[in-house]
Parts: sequence; C-alpha cells; structure tokens
Amino acid sequence: MKRVQIGNKQYNLCESVNDINDKRFNYFKMYMLKSLEGIDRPLFKATLQQATDFFNQSKYFQAFGKFQDYLKAIEFDGYNEDALSKCFALICLRDGEDQLNVDENFLNEKLEEMWQEGLTRGFVEGSVQNFTISSPLSFGQYSAMLEEVTEKLDQTFWDGLRTLQGNPQPDLND
Repeated sequence: MKRVQIGNKQYNLCESVNDINDKRFNYFKMYMLKSLEGIDRPLFKATLQQATDFFNQSKYFQAFGKFQDYLKAIEFDGYNEDALSKCFALICLRDGEDQLNVDENFLNEKLEEMWQEGLTRGFVEGSVQNFTISSPLSFGQYSAMLEEVTEKLDQTFWDGLRTLQGNPQPDLND
C-alpha cells in the first residue's frame, strides 16, 4: 500500500491484490465488470427472478414492468462511471478502515467525502488501472489488453480519425 493525499486528507491506496481483503476484492471485480459491461449482475439476477415469479403467476404486465425498471436502471446517466468510482472506494482506504465493510452506503459516503476533498476522475481511473495492471493473474488478459489499447489508442486511433476526416464516407442513402 502507498499513502496518497486527496485534498487535506491522507488515505492508503491498495497497489495490488496483495493489499486487499479477498471479500473486498470480489466486490471490486463485480464493480469492475459493471463499469465495463454496464451490467449489474446481481440486479439482473434479482430482476429475472422477480419477473419469472410474475410470469409463473400469469402476471405478464408486472413481469414486463420488472424488465422496464431494469432498463431504466442501466440507462441512468453516470451508472457505469459510478461503478468505477466504487472500485476506487474499495482500494482507497481511510486509516483503520475495516476491509470487510463493503456496504454500498458506506462506499457512497466515502466517495462524497473524497469528492469534497477534490478527487478527480483522472486519479480514479489511473489508480484502478494501476491496481489491475499490478495484479495480472487476478484479471487475466484484461490488464494487458487495457495497456495495449491505451498505448495504441493515441497513435492508431488518431491517425485513423484523421484519415476518415480527410476522406468523407459516401452517403449510403443515395
């Protein structure tokens, strides 16, 4: 772990899986998937079960309503960004913080405190990325892929974008 400062407060930042409790790490992975896929797996599982229960009771409108509620939840602005912030809250610890505490309200309160202190999105993204890259066995190819994409994005992406801008695509509706 390393000490970091956000505003006027000091925190301990987990640098790899060697610094994080296994229970907390499982929540980290769940939020990581949520930020990448935009899918809250526990919420989807609960929604599917509730909808199935309604279908079994021939309450089709209520079952459909459960899926509509789920759709609204995943379309909510900032949903995926919030998941990455939660990953950060799990690896950035207050002094004496109980790593077994993974309560969502606790994480939200901690994030509110950090945002008030001036936590930036760049620091969140960089810290989570460094954590995953420092733990390659735990994240499989994800960290290597992310690093490769990030390196190539600057040159390849921008060159491709310039090429497209210089050669407008034909209108397929003609």
